[in-house]
Amino acid sequence: MLNKAETPDGEALVDKAVAMGADIPPENRSLVARMLSLGEEDLIGGLKTFAELSAGRYPHRLDAESAIKETDGLGADAIAGVSEQVKKQKLQDIFFATAYYDKLVREKKDVAYYGDAVSATDAGKVLIRWKTERDKYRVVFGDLTAKDVTADELKKLEGR
Repeated sequence: MLNKAETPDGEALVDKAVAMGADIPPENRSLVARMLSLGEEDLIGGLKTFAELSAGRYPHRLDAESAIKETDGLGADAIAGVSEQVKKQKLQDIFFATAYYDKLVREKKDVAYYGDAVSATDAGKVLIRWKTERDKYRVVFGDLTAKDVTADELKKLEGR
Protein backbone atom coordinates (compact mmCIF):
# COMPACT_ATOMS: atom_id res chain seq x y z
CA MET A 1 0.00 0.00 0.00
CA LEU A 2 1.22 3.47 -0.79
CA ASN A 3 0.86 5.82 2.11
CA LYS A 4 0.59 9.56 1.58
CA ALA A 5 4.37 10.04 1.79
CA GLU A 6 4.94 7.41 -0.94
CA THR A 7 2.15 8.58 -3.25
CA PRO A 8 3.48 10.44 -6.27
CA ASP A 9 3.13 14.23 -6.04
CA GLY A 10 0.56 14.80 -8.77
CA GLU A 11 1.01 18.56 -8.83
CA ALA A 12 4.77 18.24 -9.31
CA LEU A 13 4.20 15.74 -12.12
CA VAL A 14 1.71 18.07 -13.82
CA ASP A 15 4.10 21.02 -13.48
CA LYS A 16 6.89 18.92 -15.00
CA ALA A 17 4.64 17.80 -17.86
CA VAL A 18 3.57 21.38 -18.61
CA ALA A 19 7.21 22.50 -18.53
CA MET A 20 7.97 19.79 -21.10
CA GLY A 21 5.20 21.08 -23.38
CA ALA A 22 2.10 19.15 -22.31
CA ASP A 23 -1.09 21.05 -23.09
CA ILE A 24 -2.96 20.80 -19.79
CA PRO A 25 -5.30 23.77 -19.33
CA PRO A 26 -4.90 25.49 -15.94
CA GLU A 27 -8.52 24.73 -14.98
CA ASN A 28 -7.87 20.98 -15.39
CA ARG A 29 -4.50 20.74 -13.66
CA SER A 30 -5.78 19.97 -10.16
CA LEU A 31 -7.98 17.19 -11.55
CA VAL A 32 -5.06 15.70 -13.51
CA ALA A 33 -2.80 16.02 -10.47
CA ARG A 34 -5.31 14.11 -8.36
CA MET A 35 -5.52 11.33 -10.95
CA LEU A 36 -1.73 11.00 -10.91
CA SER A 37 -1.57 10.64 -7.14
CA LEU A 38 -4.49 8.34 -6.35
CA GLY A 39 -4.29 6.49 -3.05
CA GLU A 40 -6.23 4.68 -0.38
CA GLU A 41 -7.67 7.96 0.90
CA ASP A 42 -9.36 8.48 -2.50
CA LEU A 43 -10.86 5.00 -2.32
CA ILE A 44 -12.19 5.49 1.20
CA GLY A 45 -13.36 9.04 0.48
CA GLY A 46 -15.36 7.95 -2.55
CA LEU A 47 -16.90 5.00 -0.73
CA LYS A 48 -17.82 7.30 2.15
CA THR A 49 -19.47 9.75 -0.24
CA PHE A 50 -21.50 6.98 -1.89
CA ALA A 51 -22.59 5.66 1.51
CA GLU A 52 -23.69 9.15 2.58
CA LEU A 53 -25.81 9.48 -0.56
CA SER A 54 -27.34 6.00 -0.31
CA ALA A 55 -28.20 5.60 3.38
CA GLY A 56 -25.15 3.48 4.17
CA ARG A 57 -24.93 1.28 1.10
CA TYR A 58 -21.87 0.90 -1.12
CA PRO A 59 -21.82 0.43 -4.88
CA HIS A 60 -22.54 -3.20 -5.76
CA ARG A 61 -19.55 -3.16 -8.11
CA LEU A 62 -16.60 -0.78 -8.06
CA ASP A 63 -15.70 -0.59 -11.73
CA ALA A 64 -16.25 2.98 -12.97
CA GLU A 65 -19.13 2.27 -15.34
CA SER A 66 -21.18 0.29 -12.80
CA ALA A 67 -20.53 2.61 -9.85
CA ILE A 68 -21.31 5.80 -11.80
CA LYS A 69 -24.47 4.21 -13.22
CA GLU A 70 -25.50 3.18 -9.70
CA THR A 71 -24.75 6.70 -8.44
CA ASP A 72 -26.97 8.15 -11.17
CA GLY A 73 -29.67 5.71 -10.08
CA LEU A 74 -29.74 7.21 -6.59
CA GLY A 75 -31.81 10.03 -8.03
CA ALA A 76 -31.99 13.75 -7.50
CA ASP A 77 -33.16 13.40 -3.89
CA ALA A 78 -29.75 12.03 -2.87
CA ILE A 79 -28.05 15.31 -3.77
CA ALA A 80 -30.98 17.67 -3.33
CA GLY A 81 -30.23 21.13 -2.00
CA VAL A 82 -26.49 21.21 -2.70
CA SER A 83 -24.66 23.45 -5.12
CA GLU A 84 -23.49 22.28 -8.53
CA GLN A 85 -19.90 22.54 -7.27
CA VAL A 86 -20.65 20.19 -4.34
CA LYS A 87 -22.46 17.75 -6.66
CA LYS A 88 -19.47 17.77 -9.00
CA GLN A 89 -17.09 17.16 -6.08
CA LYS A 90 -19.14 14.22 -4.79
CA LEU A 91 -19.25 12.61 -8.23
CA GLN A 92 -15.51 13.14 -8.62
CA ASP A 93 -14.90 11.54 -5.22
CA ILE A 94 -16.85 8.45 -6.28
CA PHE A 95 -15.09 8.38 -9.64
CA PHE A 96 -11.65 8.58 -8.00
CA ALA A 97 -12.54 5.63 -5.75
CA THR A 98 -13.30 3.61 -8.88
CA ALA A 99 -10.09 4.82 -10.51
CA TYR A 100 -8.00 3.64 -7.56
CA TYR A 101 -9.82 0.30 -7.59
CA ASP A 102 -9.08 0.01 -11.31
CA LYS A 103 -5.42 0.78 -10.62
CA LEU A 104 -5.26 -2.03 -8.05
CA VAL A 105 -6.89 -4.44 -10.51
CA ARG A 106 -4.51 -3.46 -13.34
CA GLU A 107 -1.55 -3.95 -10.99
CA LYS A 108 -2.86 -7.46 -10.21
CA LYS A 109 -3.06 -6.82 -6.46
CA ASP A 110 -5.46 -9.73 -5.78
CA VAL A 111 -8.32 -7.30 -5.16
CA ALA A 112 -11.68 -8.42 -3.81
CA TYR A 113 -14.62 -6.05 -3.33
CA TYR A 114 -17.80 -6.98 -1.42
CA GLY A 115 -19.99 -3.89 -1.81
CA ASP A 116 -22.99 -6.02 -2.74
CA ALA A 117 -22.92 -7.73 0.67
CA VAL A 118 -21.39 -5.15 3.05
CA SER A 119 -22.84 -1.85 4.29
CA ALA A 120 -21.58 0.98 6.47
CA THR A 121 -22.93 -0.77 9.58
CA ASP A 122 -20.78 -3.87 8.99
CA ALA A 123 -17.74 -2.81 11.02
CA GLY A 124 -16.10 -6.24 11.11
CA LYS A 125 -16.79 -7.27 7.53
CA VAL A 126 -14.29 -6.88 4.70
CA LEU A 127 -15.54 -4.33 2.16
CA ILE A 128 -12.43 -4.37 -0.02
CA ARG A 129 -8.97 -5.85 0.23
CA TRP A 130 -5.81 -6.01 -1.82
CA LYS A 131 -2.39 -7.54 -1.59
CA THR A 132 0.41 -5.22 -0.49
CA GLU A 133 3.27 -7.70 -0.34
CA ARG A 134 3.89 -11.45 -0.37
CA ASP A 135 1.66 -12.52 2.54
CA LYS A 136 0.16 -9.15 3.53
CA TYR A 137 -3.11 -7.51 2.62
CA ARG A 138 -4.69 -4.12 3.19
CA VAL A 139 -8.31 -4.43 4.30
CA VAL A 140 -10.99 -1.75 4.40
CA PHE A 141 -13.98 -2.76 6.52
CA GLY A 142 -17.62 -1.76 6.18
CA ASP A 143 -17.15 1.12 8.62
CA LEU A 144 -14.27 2.33 6.38
CA THR A 145 -11.54 1.63 8.90
CA ALA A 146 -8.44 0.09 7.36
CA LYS A 147 -5.95 -2.44 8.63
CA ASP A 148 -2.98 -4.47 7.39
CA VAL A 149 -3.43 -8.22 7.87
CA THR A 150 -1.61 -11.43 7.05
CA ALA A 151 -2.97 -13.87 4.49
CA ASP A 152 -4.05 -16.19 7.34
CA GLU A 153 -5.87 -13.37 9.14
CA LEU A 154 -7.59 -12.45 5.88
CA LYS A 155 -8.88 -16.01 5.44
CA LYS A 156 -10.53 -15.78 8.87
CA LEU A 157 -11.98 -12.34 8.16
CA GLU A 158 -13.45 -13.53 4.87
CA GLY A 159 -14.75 -16.73 6.44
CA ARG A 160 -12.64 -19.04 4.30
